[in-house]
Amino acid sequence: MPERGYAVICLKTTGLFPYQRDRIVEVAVVHLDEGGHISAHWQTVVNPGSNAADVTNHGVSTAERLRAPTFEQIAPRLVDLLRGRVLVAHNAQFVTGFLMREFELIGYAPGRGLEAVCTMQLARSYLPGAGRLLIDCCAAYDIEIKPGPGALMQGVACASLLAAYVQGAPSELPWIDALDRAGRSTWPTIASHAEAQWVQRDPSTTTDAVPTPSFLARAVVKLPDYTGPEEHLDYLALLDLCLLDRGLSPRETRELRILAELNGISATDCTALHRRYFEDLVRASGTNDARSIADSADLIRVARTLDVAPEVVAAALTAPSAVALPPIASTDTVLLEQGDIVVLTGDMARARSDWGRELVARGLSLGTAVTLRTRLLVAANPASVTGKTGKARDYGIPIVSEFGLRSLIGVR
Repeated sequence: MPERGYAVICLKTTGLFPYQRDRIVEVAVVHLDEGGHISAHWQTVVNPGSNAADVTNHGVSTAERLRAPTFEQIAPRLVDLLRGRVLVAHNAQFVTGFLMREFELIGYAPGRGLEAVCTMQLARSYLPGAGRLLIDCCAAYDIEIKPGPGALMQGVACASLLAAYVQGAPSELPWIDALDRAGRSTWPTIASHAEAQWVQRDPSTTTDAVPTPSFLARAVVKLPDYTGPEEHLDYLALLDLCLLDRGLSPRETRELRILAELNGISATDCTALHRRYFEDLVRASGTNDARSIADSADLIRVARTLDVAPEVVAAALTAPSAVALPPIASTDTVLLEQGDIVVLTGDMARARSDWGRELVARGLSLGTAVTLRTRLLVAANPASVTGKTGKARDYGIPIVSEFGLRSLIGVR
C-alpha cells in the first residue's frame, strides 16, 4: 500500500496552453509525509519532440532535451510517485491541465480524474492579503526559493509553503480528509516496456546568475490578492505567467479568451477582470514620477492586448500615487489598536514565544506571515533583507525593532 502523504509537483513547459501545442519539458516531484515534512524529491528533463519552443521560455537546452526521455517513458515512475498521495501544486489548474493533456496523449487516464490541492488557492485562507505568485507567498513566510536550475527549486519552495500551511493549520481535519481521499483514488499501473531513466538538468548548461527581472515581472510580483470566484483567480494567475515569461503575444491573447470561455467567464466579467488587472499592475509598478517612458509604454502595450478602454488607461496612468509609509518606522508614527496583526521575525533578545503571549494578552493578533493585513513587522534587524522585510517594504507596512516594540506597548 502506498505511503500516505503529499506529492508536490512542479513543471517547466514550452508555453502556457496545453490543449494547443505546448508540452512539458521538465518535471519535479517532492514528497512530504503526513506531518508536512519533506522526505524525498525527484527531477527529470522531458523531451517534448518537435514542440520545444524557444529555450528562453523554459531554460532547457537542446542538448538536454535530446538526451531526455519522453513523457511516455517517464509516466510509469511518475504515476508511482503520485499514487496514493495528495497531489499539490501552485496554480494547480495550470499544472493539472498539462498533466492531463500529456496523459491523454499516451492513452492513460487516472481513475478519478486529477484533483490537486492548490497552494495559491489556499493562500486565501492562510495568507489573506498576499499575492498570487509562489515567490510572493513564500516571501510572506520567509521561505527562500534557492537559485538553481529547473523546476526542482520551485518544487521544494512549494513543498515548504505547503508545510507552513499544514503545520500552522488550526485543525488537522481538512488535511486528514484530503489524505483519505487520495488513498481511495485509483492510479492504474502503466506498462513499463517504454520506461527510461529520469535525467536531471546538466549543471554545465546552467548559471548561478539570476537574470534581472523585467519591469513588468517586478510589478507582477507585487500584485494584490483577489477574493472573487476561484476560476477568476486561476485566469488572473495565467495572466501573471504570461507577463512573467514574455509579455502577451497575439496568440496568447486569443488563447486566454478561449480559456475564459471554457471556464465560464463571461465577456463582461473578462472585460472587468482585464480592467482590474491593468489598474492593479499600474499601482504595483510604482509612482508616476519613478516610471520611465519605456515602463509606461510597456503598460500601454499590456492594456492594448487586454482591450482595456483608452480612457481607463489614461486615468490609471495619471492617477496620483498613494503616499508610501516609511519602511523603517519611528514609534511615533505607529499606533496599534485592538486586533491589529503583528508579525515577528529574526532572533530576538526575548523569546518570540514570550513576545507572542505578551501581544495576545494586550489584545493584538500574532501573525505568522506578512500580508497586506499585517499592521506591524517587528524585526530583530529592521534593515535586514529577508522575505518578510521585503514584503513589508512592498506593502508599506512599518518595521520596528524589538526595542521599538517595547516602547510601543509600554514594556520595560
